[in-house]
Amino acid sequence: MTPAEELHAAASLLRDRATGAIHEDRRTWATGQTLGSKSPVVVDDQEQPSVFIETYAARLEAVNRYLALLGPATGLALADWLDTMASYYTPGPTHPTYVVHALAVAREILGSQP
Repeated sequence: MTPAEELHAAASLLRDRATGAIHEDRRTWATGQTLGSKSPVVVDDQEQPSVFIETYAARLEAVNRYLALLGPATGLALADWLDTMASYYTPGPTHPTYVVHALAVAREILGSQP
C-alpha cells in the first residue's frame, strides 16, 4: 500500500467509525454526570442521551474529557484532513513534514507500520 493509499484507508476507516457513532445527527459529545450517583459520563445529548459512557472513579474524568473531545465531529474532521494530506503526497525518497506527520496518524489508526 502506498502512503497515499494508507492516508485514504485511514480516512475511510475513521469516517466509517465516526459516522457509525452519530445518532440523530448528534456529532459532538460532552461530559456530564448521572443524576443519582453523580458518576462522570460522556453523552451526546444532556437531556436524552443515546450515547452514554460512564466511568466509575472520579480520577477517570480525564478519560471522559478525552472521549468527549474526540467525538464524531472530530473524527470526521480528521478524516477529511487525512484525505487532504493524501493529495499532497508525491512519490519519492522524502516527504514534506506535514505528510510525514499525517502518515504517522494514519498508521496509528490502521495499526500498521511503515
